[in-house]
Amino acid sequence: MSAAPPAPLPPALAARLEPGETVRWSAQPEPFVFVMRGLNCVFYGATWSVLGAFWYRGSGGVSYQTSAFEGYWRLVPLLSIPFIVAGMSFFFYPLRLGPRARRTWYVVTDRRVFIAEIFSERPPRLQIIAPAQRGATARAVQRFDKLYDVLITRRAQEQWPHLPAPLDTSFLGLADPAPALAALAALPGSHHDP
Repeated sequence: MSAAPPAPLPPALAARLEPGETVRWSAQPEPFVFVMRGLNCVFYGATWSVLGAFWYRGSGGVSYQTSAFEGYWRLVPLLSIPFIVAGMSFFFYPLRLGPRARRTWYVVTDRRVFIAEIFSERPPRLQIIAPAQRGATARAVQRFDKLYDVLITRRAQEQWPHLPAPLDTSFLGLADPAPALAALAALPGSHHDP
């Protein structure tokens, strides 16, 4: 049985292929896979924001009537604002990862491996995984949700299971990793572990 043909690439990404370069495999991650990667940031961000707001409120703010400080020291409570803003940034990080997944493509050609992020108003950003990074082995690991992450780089393989697969050097959330592993194994100097 022959392998299914790769998903057609968007025109902006197909234009970035070199002359004669053939796509052996391509796919997009499921958005929920990326969103789940950022869920721990929600709790971290909420903690930072609440502590920053608590400090601001506890110090009485910057008004002359309620501030615990006098003179120019009255501006000290404003130092809590960066903590509140940073906390909100962490809090909303998972929401930014969903659209990022919709813009992300995993591609293996006959020459290279890359992860592309496509934008509407600028050229795609390609994260090319060099042969020196890849090493000789690609490895698929099953996730708790029965999907697979394909660990491409040696560093990702060495860090797993202590650290999650990196977004920029792994194929995340694949239902069937076999086509990706076969395409990676077909690259010169590569093989894969089942």
